[in-house]
Amino acid sequence: MIDKLAGMNAMLPSTGLQGLQGIQGSSPLQGGKKAEGGSFADVIGQVLDSASAAASKADNLTQRLQMDDPNVSLEETVIAMNVSSLQFTGIIQARNKVMQAYNDIMNMPV
Repeated sequence: MIDKLAGMNAMLPSTGLQGLQGIQGSSPLQGGKKAEGGSFADVIGQVLDSASAAASKADNLTQRLQMDDPNVSLEETVIAMNVSSLQFTGIIQARNKVMQAYNDIMNMPV
């Protein structure tokens, strides 16, 4: 997981929130079976992969725009950068929520 986040600092990529689609509409309890989205670790892995792909796409578009590629527009590049930024922010917020829940559980009196 650290390897997947290591390149996020320099990335300004794009793409949609495809990794989060597996979370929507899935129920954790479906007749004692795993949810359709897979295990929690699988969903987290998919979200990280999606964010990494978005960052790579934004970085690629940024480089192509700087080289005056006629097939890349400024609008497309800015949108890709913003999508990547939103995905990264969402991942950080989810991490913070998980850490807060862990701290709350650890601070419960026994």
